[in-house]
Amino acid sequence: MNQSSYEYNKTTLQNLGFGTDIAEQLQTKMDQNLAEFTLNHVRKFGKDEVHSLLHFSKGDDTDKDMTFFNRFDATLKQQGKEDLTQSFFVGKKYNYTLQERYNMMDGRMVYREQPVMAQSDSGTGKKMVPTGETYWAWRGLDFKSADPYGNFLPKVVRWNDHAKELDKYPILGIEENYMKQRLVAQLQKGNRPEVTLQKDGQEVKATMTLNAPMLRLDFHDENGQKLDVKKVFRQSLQQGQQNNKTPQEVQRAAIAKAAAEKEQNQGQQQGHPGRTEQTNSQQLMQRESAEQKAATERRQEQGPRRKHGVHV
Repeated sequence: MNQSSYEYNKTTLQNLGFGTDIAEQLQTKMDQNLAEFTLNHVRKFGKDEVHSLLHFSKGDDTDKDMTFFNRFDATLKQQGKEDLTQSFFVGKKYNYTLQERYNMMDGRMVYREQPVMAQSDSGTGKKMVPTGETYWAWRGLDFKSADPYGNFLPKVVRWNDHAKELDKYPILGIEENYMKQRLVAQLQKGNRPEVTLQKDGQEVKATMTLNAPMLRLDFHDENGQKLDVKKVFRQSLQQGQQNNKTPQEVQRAAIAKAAAEKEQNQGQQQGHPGRTEQTNSQQLMQRESAEQKAATERRQEQGPRRKHGVHV
């Protein structure tokens, strides 16, 4: 067995989410010096299970004795549903983890850097090869189209403003950059992060998924039922959160604000001794001017009334 080839495949399997236990099976098969072999793997995702059949084969160069992980056939098992199988090929770059492949089979999409492909003519016929350029997009499975082998064709959606979309929904704590970045990272993997919504004046627990084809976010309750969540203005949401404070919290906030303003005013007065007298003088002049204006308006109103009374 080529030890370096074994270590390379072992690391690849671990990075793709197949764990470390499968390494023992891999070593046993490679020790047998087989031209081709398969490995079985099972992983649970909540109540769902993905059963995978991993395909390996030796390279054409017998002197190098290299074994390659070519593809795996994943079968998704969900309660109350018929099994669903899809083959995923493995390359040197741009691979997806088992978690991400499960998310795709469950109807979600993954946001990743992808190669630009172009058709090329070779001795074996026309095939698609990478051009060296890349782009970022959402990738999933098109369950309405399949190839002659029964594999669903890929679905690609180029939508790069998904991070801004989070600000449009009443997600509590989304104004914190750390929380927002964490949620964005989860959504880009196709995961369903849990969030707390402010809905109809109450806090509601929900799971969130990114619906790339519809350019929106979807929310579901703990029973999997879809929630009708309206988009909001961030300012109105923050105001609503403020209005939900308890009376004690309102009191403490008001006291803290007054103390901060008092401290700020004292600092300004110490830096400018003559400013207090000047401010008081300006306030007195403004008050006298307002009183004079009000008196003039009263006289103007009383004049017509008296004339009207004499006429009657």
